Amino acid sequence: EGLAKNTLLLQFMKVCPIPDYYIERKFIQIRKDILNQVCESNFGNINVKFLISLSIQCFLNEYIYEKTNDELEKIKQINKRVKNNLKNNNKVQDLEILCLSCYEPLNNFNWCNKIIPSNQLNEIFEIHLNNKKKEKLLSKTIKSISIVKNRISKNVKNQYEENPYPIWVNLGLSFEPRNIKEVINDSNLNLDLEKIKLSENPEILVAGSGTGQHAITTASKYRNAKILALDLSFKSLSYAKRKADELKIKNINFIQGDLLDLKSINKKFDLIESVGVLHHMEDPLRGWRTLSNCLKDNSLMLIGLYSDKARQHIAQIKDKIKQLKLQSNHENIIKFRKDLLKNGNLKSSDIKKSPDFYTVSGVRDLLFHIQEQRFTISKIKEYLNKLGLIFLGFEDKLVIEMFKKAYNNKDDLYNLDKWEQYEETNPRIFAGMYQFWCKKK
Repeated sequence: EGLAKNTLLLQFMKVCPIPDYYIERKFIQIRKDILNQVCESNFGNINVKFLISLSIQCFLNEYIYEKTNDELEKIKQINKRVKNNLKNNNKVQDLEILCLSCYEPLNNFNWCNKIIPSNQLNEIFEIHLNNKKKEKLLSKTIKSISIVKNRISKNVKNQYEENPYPIWVNLGLSFEPRNIKEVINDSNLNLDLEKIKLSENPEILVAGSGTGQHAITTASKYRNAKILALDLSFKSLSYAKRKADELKIKNINFIQGDLLDLKSINKKFDLIESVGVLHHMEDPLRGWRTLSNCLKDNSLMLIGLYSDKARQHIAQIKDKIKQLKLQSNHENIIKFRKDLLKNGNLKSSDIKKSPDFYTVSGVRDLLFHIQEQRFTISKIKEYLNKLGLIFLGFEDKLVIEMFKKAYNNKDDLYNLDKWEQYEETNPRIFAGMYQFWCKKK
């Protein structure tokens, strides 16, 4: 009852998975208590507003909360009761539907399309059913550049078809788009923008656009820009397209395919952004070279790569998963995560700080990914040299400010040797990836 009066909390539960293990434990207990009451048809003490928020929270975290055998049995009982009431034209309680929706998406129940939702169920039905229907229709409108042939690319595609990542609701978008030079100038790069001709109508490639967060943010940032958002997964792209439609973003062309096949579109771009993508490829250098070949002369590229030092704890956990020969299905992900938390060692303590640890697709991406390679700054330097690219500076302003406390010479910001020294003593500094700008020599 106390939580139900906290309107900020109720809204927070509807917009993102809450990345806090203490709150998770409390929500699991509350959900169980509500289930017990609903199973006994005791509806009087249940706050509907809180239950709606809890249902949406469980949907957003993709039902990552574990279920006991007792809960599974009670879910069956309520499900059977709902089916019988529908069959006999009896009233189905909203609280029964809401309670079940805290344990499984409604489209898992074969009776859900027979329900005419009441006003208080409209929000739940929109999220659980209507959005999926929209995405299914949108998926048919997305074109492909080619058939995915690379074995690893196929495996990665399958992962994101099963678990589009990340699941998101809201974004912090730019209020007013600006021209490309103004935006780039904010990044404080080792670059004389006056000597570079950048288009007033830039064509931008977002390679590996996932569920659209990156592409939509980019589309809102650059004035008069046309965005090509490429991804392997139709499901991720249809999610992205639905969100772009909701946000009235009109300047993105979503297209399916492997970035290795980009040459088939025969196009050069004013700007290329590819964050969190190359390290999931069989040959990241080949992928990076493909992107470089699509870049106009004197144009810029934003790249994001995993840091080997920052992800040592993740590498150890991934090794454990490999030893156990665990398949990356829903049941194994939830069970392994529960065991990891139960052990309570240092590795799981670090993992608990990651927002990805609080959704099923996030855990799969973080710990169960089919393909992951990690980089060092030395490896980045090697690849930049092989590709004929110049390092222009890192993107993360917080990381830069921390670095400047140790190295106050302005030129040090663009010296990868200095950054390598800094990472040696601050191994978690690139926990959010190396994100940096580069350009052709």
